Amino acid sequence: MKAGAQKVSSAAEGIESGKINSEANLDRVMDKATRADIDRRWLVTDVATWYPVSEEPQRHFTDAMTAYAKKDYAGAAVDIRKATSYLRLEAGRATSEGKQALVSSITRLDSLADIVEKGALKDEHAMTTAFAEANHSLALEHRAKAAQSWMHKEYDEAGYELEAAADGLESAATWVGAEAKAGASATAAETLALGGKLASGAIWTRDAVAKGFKSLGNGINALGRKIGGTKTVAPIKIGS
Repeated sequence: MKAGAQKVSSAAEGIESGKINSEANLDRVMDKATRADIDRRWLVTDVATWYPVSEEPQRHFTDAMTAYAKKDYAGAAVDIRKATSYLRLEAGRATSEGKQALVSSITRLDSLADIVEKGALKDEHAMTTAFAEANHSLALEHRAKAAQSWMHKEYDEAGYELEAAADGLESAATWVGAEAKAGASATAAETLALGGKLASGAIWTRDAVAKGFKSLGNGINALGRKIGGTKTVAPIKIGS
């Protein structure tokens, strides 16, 4: 487990230094054996390492927009590629339900970075839409992981994944507009509270968990419709 956490840290360091900007480079750091070992235990392998990493795409998207506004097209492209590498990191542990959306976003961001770098982007809206789509795909995947962890009775992992899904939802809504952000914020806050309870071992009820998963799913689906997405969350049976 310690080795797995070190691999995550190494990957993050490589992304930030610019040494990891492709699937091939990522594979050199996160080999198949490591990915298999930490696939279902990624978050609890070292929560302090992974959970902050899950928030990095949004930071780089924001930095990319700032650079683009200053006409620093090369800098904007660098940040887009760093965000994309974090999505690749997530895709390496993705469920079958969430991987397709992540791969689609990665492809779109790769193309966007090339266009931005050349100063050939005609509409800034293309950036915000791509960033919204990417964060939405992360929300989809983390929610799927949370459902998977719940079914395995790994409640702490489910909690961490719910928190990450809430971050993804709110981040995606930020790029859509004020109305979308307002609508997503309430759902995100509720999901973060539920995730915190599950992650910390605090008291929770199955009714509250069922309501939380449903609310999060509805929020992700609603935002998906706003950005023209076709992928929706799968229902989950919480049980009695």
